[in-house]
Amino acid sequence: MPEPIHYTRLLPGMELTSAQVQRLIERLSTPESPRPLVFETWADDEGITHLVGRAESGKPTVRTLLRTHLPESRTLRISRPATPKRVARLRLTPKAMPLRDDATSDVLHGIYSVFAGRRKGETIALQVVLGRGHRPVAVPAKILDPSRTVPELVLRGAGSAPSETRRRVAQHAGQARIEVTVRIGVTAAVPERRQQLRGQFLSALEQLEAPGARLSLVNESPSRWEQCALGWRPLPLTASQLTGLICWPVDELELPGLPPRHPKLIPPPSGITEKVSIFATSTAPGAEKRIGMTPEGRLLHTAITGGTGSGKSEIFAHLALSDITAGRPLVLIEPKRQLVDAIVARAPKSAAGRIVVIDAAEPNPVGFNPLDIGDRDPGPVVDGILEVLKTVFTDGWGPRTEELILTGLLTLVADGQRRGIPHTLLDLPMLLSDDGYRRSVIGAVADDPILAGFWATFNELSPAGRANMVAAPLNKLRKYVLRKNIAAVLGQARPKIRVRDAWKHDRAILVPLNDALIGPGASQLLGGLIVAEAWLATQERATEDNPRSRPGFVFIDEVQRYLHLPTSIDDALATSRSYGIDWHVALQGRGLVPAKLVDAVELNARNLVTFAASPKDARELAKTTTKLTTDDFQALALRHVYGNLVTDGAPAGWFSAKTEPPAPDSGHADKIRAAYRERFAGDAAPTVHAERRSAPKNATPPPGDASPSAGEVPAVRSHQRRRRP
Repeated sequence: MPEPIHYTRLLPGMELTSAQVQRLIERLSTPESPRPLVFETWADDEGITHLVGRAESGKPTVRTLLRTHLPESRTLRISRPATPKRVARLRLTPKAMPLRDDATSDVLHGIYSVFAGRRKGETIALQVVLGRGHRPVAVPAKILDPSRTVPELVLRGAGSAPSETRRRVAQHAGQARIEVTVRIGVTAAVPERRQQLRGQFLSALEQLEAPGARLSLVNESPSRWEQCALGWRPLPLTASQLTGLICWPVDELELPGLPPRHPKLIPPPSGITEKVSIFATSTAPGAEKRIGMTPEGRLLHTAITGGTGSGKSEIFAHLALSDITAGRPLVLIEPKRQLVDAIVARAPKSAAGRIVVIDAAEPNPVGFNPLDIGDRDPGPVVDGILEVLKTVFTDGWGPRTEELILTGLLTLVADGQRRGIPHTLLDLPMLLSDDGYRRSVIGAVADDPILAGFWATFNELSPAGRANMVAAPLNKLRKYVLRKNIAAVLGQARPKIRVRDAWKHDRAILVPLNDALIGPGASQLLGGLIVAEAWLATQERATEDNPRSRPGFVFIDEVQRYLHLPTSIDDALATSRSYGIDWHVALQGRGLVPAKLVDAVELNARNLVTFAASPKDARELAKTTTKLTTDDFQALALRHVYGNLVTDGAPAGWFSAKTEPPAPDSGHADKIRAAYRERFAGDAAPTVHAERRSAPKNATPPPGDASPSAGEVPAVRSHQRRRRP
């Protein structure tokens, strides 16, 4: 009793060549090759599927041959489809006349055209059953003419074959051949349609015909298909003739009904997690799996590239929501507000109290005061603020402006520490322009010879000289920090929450920066200041015993607008990794980002995700892999990406995927917003200058991330000009 046949689905790989297939068939033509062996191709509503059937005893040999000759192919377990309703076997007349051996491309195009014309509910299949193999043999100088028909044999005798016929027969016999049975199977609703498909398929196969050789179809019982039986008078075919009949797409042919060659669909590495921070699903056929990132892998930083509307924000949303759900801290900066709104709308109920939105567009926003330094060293804090101001005030920024702003910031910080009530950036214009207010502040730096000397020289200038010196920086400062929306955030001397405490208290601090509502310059200023604060808070984790055990995350969309630190980005990213803080950055393309920032991101961000790339970016990305070309990186459809993620501490290689659709709204947005507004939002309060003047010099500010005590008036600063004392 013959062994039962077991079937495996074969994914040939997009790099498959006809030469590889021919070498495999030549190996299968030897007598020791396993039998039975069947190749089937099915076209149905699920697409085009390639099967390999073999007995259980032949499994090791077949698997080894496939891996050896088709290294890019993969196999999957599958159940064989139902037997077609109409089956026909391919017949060659006369059998001794060889077919064409240069028709692989024509045959494949013809077969796939029939597949592409299939209607819904119809099944079209091709079965190739391999029989006995024959080694090459020599042909005598004279042979009988194999093309003579029976009447011609009766009337004229066999006769010698013409020289051209003899040459073709000798060429065919000089190659390894396999006895093959080829069947066509069709399932359709009506007999007329089945007959039509059968005729179309025969027309596709007739492209193998050579002079004197004719192909036709002979009806067979469907049971012959089911049993994979060798038919009567099998066809003796060479490897080159069989390449098209096996039906695997080869040589990057653009075949009807198949996906485009670009972008290539590449399966993900085996180490990619399917359980944590899921943001996409792989798109390679037969390798569908969810794509996620572990917190440990994300500590090697993540860069996402794509044009406007490509879907970068949606990836941020999935990752940030996974962190919020798991109770991990994060700081997120975005240049609009859709992303923050989406996160708040989809966050779980448990996030109420942990999510804090700093939104300058709100009537009473949560405050942020970069000059509220607590027990920090003023130097690094002021350096970070100065770097942001320098970036925002690109035009007209020079050494004199930098010295003036630096001295003013250090003075305000010193006076705030002396009085116990921090100043805010809104006080900087007043410090430079109001003599009386300046005299009340600079006493705090009387013991600092450099700062005191600067102010002594400044005060000795004539009013006109001072006005000329401060005109340029005052114009820049007032343009941004005195905007009503920004002032409402930056004007709170004692905000009820500190950005620096996000890592300590597992907060999710979300910062929407809508240019249309607060202006592009003010947006860049506020975003840059918060990023600088997150960097300072990252450095403070050096005091923890094992900061990597409590990872935190920073998300920055349009990173070139907000990432302005007083140290190199390379050092910042390397240090953050050591202290357990991962940076996710999104950018539209290399052409919009300073070269130094691009180099720093490419060097330090080991997790890479890219949407459809520009020609310039595609060329750079293609240099990172031999599997993908510039055409692949440019041809990605909407929401489709290539990713190269960290597994086992290193990038595991590029793969294709499609980003996950948005998660449904949780229905808890109102509760989440009410929670942070009630606890952390600023109040419409009077100016606090009188409070500052009367406060004891050593007053202690309330601890960060805590609500004021009963009866305490939150220190919301006014930016209006004050009278001199």
